[in-house]
Amino acid sequence: MEKRSEFEIVQHTNMSLLEIFLVEISSRSPHGHEDLEIGILLKGSMALFTDQRRRALHPGDIYIINRCQVHSFLSVGQENLLLAFQVHRDLYRKIHPKLDYLKVEENIIRGGALYDSVRSGLILCANAFFSQDEYREIKCASIILDVLHQLLTSSRCTISSEQATAAAQNNILRLNRMTAYISEHYAERVSLEDIAAKEHISPYHASHFFTGMVGISLQEYINLTRFEHALRLMDSTNLSLLDVCMESGFSSTRYLNRMFEKMLGCTAREYRLADKKPAPIVMSIPAGNVERRLPFNRSGELLREYFE
Repeated sequence: MEKRSEFEIVQHTNMSLLEIFLVEISSRSPHGHEDLEIGILLKGSMALFTDQRRRALHPGDIYIINRCQVHSFLSVGQENLLLAFQVHRDLYRKIHPKLDYLKVEENIIRGGALYDSVRSGLILCANAFFSQDEYREIKCASIILDVLHQLLTSSRCTISSEQATAAAQNNILRLNRMTAYISEHYAERVSLEDIAAKEHISPYHASHFFTGMVGISLQEYINLTRFEHALRLMDSTNLSLLDVCMESGFSSTRYLNRMFEKMLGCTAREYRLADKKPAPIVMSIPAGNVERRLPFNRSGELLREYFE
């Protein structure tokens, strides 16, 4: 899988207000965006983190990510495949302005009449999206609006205030900038003071902001980012432990080993020599971005295999 850099705005490459894609995810760090996201886990098992809670995603589950909601994904030991729908706010807010402040309270739908109808709608929408239909944009938009109507009328939803939504949007932009900076500079000396200065806030404010948004301290997140990079290097290269430290930002093998013992229950050398690699013993949020989005044509072929 390839490592992807952080993004703040979803790029709608095929339709101006809707993007649908298939993606394999190993890890996706905490982030948010202005789009409403709905998806189906087609295969594998994953952990979905929202509101500092870890939720299990199983094959067939439908997940919903509200606008400006902090979320992250983590693979759970299996190859996975997500069908994701990212809906631009302009698709629905001009029809009903209050929808701009919509919040669906339950992030996962697993069964029942609502599940069946939403799943059917999403499959129809995806098939239209990857078709050659001349008017597929209209068809996709109408189906997504129907899905939104079903969620509004058959699930627990609230309408936030304009002020709360604006604050959430600003918070997401700040969080995305912070995590993007860490992703780019984890191999260097990264300090709370550096990040606070870039945001023009005090270190105290930066620390409390990050912990409140993500659930762990900024320094813990930096260490997790370094650990995940070190783990990938251990799995894919023959670099010495000292070189692994230098590449991943640990100042010495002592700190590298401390993280391996905390996360895996063994030293870095013991991990490298193990025939069967140990699974993480610490339930933690992902701090790296490793995912692969499938090409448009291949996505259409795979969907036909899954749903026909």
